[in-house]
Amino acid sequence: MKNKIIYLSFLLLLSCSSNSEKTIVIEEVEDDTTVIENNILETIYYSIPSPLETTILLKEKGPKFSKDLLFPTIELNNISQKQHVALLLGVLSTDLNYAMIYEKQSETNQLLEQVIDLAKLINLSSVINDETKNRIDQNINNKDSMQIIISDTFWEIDNSLKSNENHDLAALLVTGGWIQGLYLASGLSVLDSTNKAIEDIIADQKIVHENLINLATSFEYNSDINDYIITPLIEFKEVFDLIEIQELDADTTTIIFKDNEYELGNYITFNFRDGDLKLIHSKINLIRENILTQIL
Repeated sequence: MKNKIIYLSFLLLLSCSSNSEKTIVIEEVEDDTTVIENNILETIYYSIPSPLETTILLKEKGPKFSKDLLFPTIELNNISQKQHVALLLGVLSTDLNYAMIYEKQSETNQLLEQVIDLAKLINLSSVINDETKNRIDQNINNKDSMQIIISDTFWEIDNSLKSNENHDLAALLVTGGWIQGLYLASGLSVLDSTNKAIEDIIADQKIVHENLINLATSFEYNSDINDYIITPLIEFKEVFDLIEIQELDADTTTIIFKDNEYELGNYITFNFRDGDLKLIHSKINLIRENILTQIL
């Protein structure tokens, strides 16, 4: 049986202006159900910013590096479940990119060692290992080369998980990266409440969050992941719903989320009320704390 479906591929254009334009590409696909589902998931995967993309934006638009926002150092020997490992690997991948982008050599080396150790726990030693660390060490003073190495390694990890049918782990890798990325962005916004560019990055996550939930709820997880990560992430929609969408220019096409569907619309901006950013930071911090206290 063949089905026809229209799926969305989002290109999030995060500019320095106070208005973030969303460009939409609509593509029609006709294929068997399984192929269609795979295409949708692939579209969702690549609509969610990678840790490198997120941290580059934060570096360009944000204040100085804040070590206090990094995920706390933990004892990796206590982690045994693969789903927990994948989630933490996503979190630390974001921190690794954050430290690397700001050229913090000590933090970069420490986080890289943790990422390598985590990768071993889910049989990814062929993707990231001591050879990867040596390549980074050799390019420690060449930020562009380091960005390429770390970004390529992240997607190699993701692709390796999916090629081995570990789609749940790949989804948790992306989920962990998003959680820590939003924590960094909202934390930096609290530190610099006048930074409108950081607000724009956070506002864009209102749309990214919808894609993340579609991805994360496509697979089965253990009860800890469901109760302390997936369910709170779904409930996070209530927080993003507080962000008002204002239409600005009838001559510019973009997308909006309305009546549970994405629609072509006009140029828009997101309006934060007093306290919204602190609420976002507080709520994402609770999920992050769940990783520390309930997952690890």
